Amino acid sequence: MPLPVIKELNITGYLRELADDSLFPSAGAAAGLTAAQGAALFAMVSRVNLRKLKDKSSATGSENKTAFWERALEQAENLTTRCLELAQEDGAAYRDMVDNDPNGPAHAMDVPLEISRRSLEISILIRSALSSSYAPVRADAETALALVRGSFRAGLIVARYNLPLLHDQTARDNYVNLIETLKLKTELDPPPAAQ
Repeated sequence: MPLPVIKELNITGYLRELADDSLFPSAGAAAGLTAAQGAALFAMVSRVNLRKLKDKSSATGSENKTAFWERALEQAENLTTRCLELAQEDGAAYRDMVDNDPNGPAHAMDVPLEISRRSLEISILIRSALSSSYAPVRADAETALALVRGSFRAGLIVARYNLPLLHDQTARDNYVNLIETLKLKTELDPPPAAQ
């Protein structure tokens, strides 16, 4: 049976598939899609900031701010696309496991860990922009941050549960170290204080 193509589903269809008695989409796909949603929400924040800067184009220093928000928008769009791809790749990793592909266990580890890494990238991007954002969309930016922080944690949870799939102890130890390194990065990057 072919796997559902997440980007081709409407929201109701996706939620129906997620709730269905199958293993795809499941936790990894949900983490990837949540990260994509957070990145897309931050892309909207970037667009609003660009529009507001355009409205005030005569202001001193607006060229630097415009360049900053253009880069932020490009990064947010790229991360949205990549996280959506990762949501689908989670299904490919699942299929590899079902088909007893020898690379299946590593694939089942790599996908959720990349979801966590990309979520961390989005988080860093949002945090770098939050203080300079147009005030009416800061709640959107912080909501995007909350979404990607959740998908960061979810990716690590999926990876942790997939560890027993690895039969090679050295590979397992390497992945444990990757998980711990990623966890440490977020402990060094606390959430912003509410304003």
